Amino acid sequence: MRLYTVEVKTPVGGVQRLMAEADGMLVDLNAAGGVYYQAQGDTNPQQLADANLPNDMVTFFRNGARSLEAGKAVMQFMQTNAPAQGLAGQQLVYRMCDVTVLAPVTKPNIIFDGMVYEGHVKHHYGEIPAGYYKRPVWNTQSGSTVVGTGAPLFKPKYTEQFDFEFELGFYIGKRGRDIQPDEALDYVAGFTVFNDVSARDAQADEAVMALGPAKGKFFRNSLVMGPCVVTRDELPDYDDLAMTARVNGEIVTENRTSGMLFTLGQLVAQISQDAYLNPGDFIALGTSPEGNATCSKLGRWLEVGDEISFTIEKIGTICNKVVED
Repeated sequence: MRLYTVEVKTPVGGVQRLMAEADGMLVDLNAAGGVYYQAQGDTNPQQLADANLPNDMVTFFRNGARSLEAGKAVMQFMQTNAPAQGLAGQQLVYRMCDVTVLAPVTKPNIIFDGMVYEGHVKHHYGEIPAGYYKRPVWNTQSGSTVVGTGAPLFKPKYTEQFDFEFELGFYIGKRGRDIQPDEALDYVAGFTVFNDVSARDAQADEAVMALGPAKGKFFRNSLVMGPCVVTRDELPDYDDLAMTARVNGEIVTENRTSGMLFTLGQLVAQISQDAYLNPGDFIALGTSPEGNATCSKLGRWLEVGDEISFTIEKIGTICNKVVED
């Protein structure tokens, strides 16, 4: 399934809804679920829809197969029946232009950002540290700066080296600790596109003291995710997808998600060693070999007015514009 968190305008203000996409149209799963369960003869159809098709993405993940199978059944029902409205008269189907697309999980509890692509490490460090080859490494970041496609990228006043990082990321679907590499995919809810925006000069200053990243990555709208979650069952080839980055419409990066030094399973195993991962936690595999500004064809730092779009095959595109803070 292709799952979106969106904001819908109502007379009392914006309301967040969880929707699934098919053929460019969005279906409100919770509202459509009420109609579906009524058609199945259930005596409490909306109550069942609320339990199986919640409007919160993390709860949807936590429900596991129950919500996933219910969502698929509702989407099939909508394609063959096309009911006009929900049980309370609410709209069921939306065009993309009718909603504001948010990050799939608007405020993840924590973000783990890995470095599994050797090419990016070489560009960043010059000579790759020997310790890099011992185990997967990552940093942690707060979910409080997460935004979705279309949100402005505020260039901090303190940086002259404003950068992007083009990555494939995924959400954890169930709680687990000491996860084994060959079990890791069982814990993945789905995949999305990720832009880990960075202030390189601040990051370099922090690295001198072996700390950070702090202000190198923690500022307003510094983490972009979206536009949707593609569930794991629909993306078995996540490790060999085309990645295309554009700045102001010009292609600056063409990579693939293949070529990882460490696998997704190895990264999940290392992160979960003696620690719990929880539904909605976000893990990024790391920047692709040509996935930041200075090692791409752009060859410069980002400037105010630049529009950046990242596309990963079979997932979608996030697009954001750099503005003054």
